[in-house]
Amino acid sequence: MTDSGYDLRHARVKAQTQKMRGLIDQGICAFCEEYFEKYHDNPIEFQTKHWIVSKNDYPYKRTKLHLLLIPKQHAAMVSGLSQDVRAELMEVLVEVENRWKFPSYAVGMRVGDPALNGGTVEHIHAHVVVGDNDDPEHEPVRFKMTSKR
Repeated sequence: MTDSGYDLRHARVKAQTQKMRGLIDQGICAFCEEYFEKYHDNPIEFQTKHWIVSKNDYPYKRTKLHLLLIPKQHAAMVSGLSQDVRAELMEVLVEVENRWKFPSYAVGMRVGDPALNGGTVEHIHAHVVVGDNDDPEHEPVRFKMTSKR
């Protein structure tokens, strides 16, 4: 487990690494509700009682849209979320479908220690990704799901 709750090795762009270093120095989890708007570049698209939905500041290559679904309750594991938070995730996905009218999308979630799961932050969150299938040069979007020690 990382001491800071972040794993810089999994950052994909320089700006992401720089932002994470600043957050580590301040001891801040940027995905916690009280810090989210200050440290996230994209605005909140919508929120519910338990979840924040925003576009990813560092979207995966070859995506038309890349959303983050972040629980307001800080937890590293699904078991650390209250039953109400867990249940509301499905309602958040229904709202995402209703707002964006996707013909298809993928959901990915890394849970626990980012040093092991390939993520950058230990605060559990889900990714909703829509590939840019209209681009004639489109290649599949790859979601890193584990890490090498």
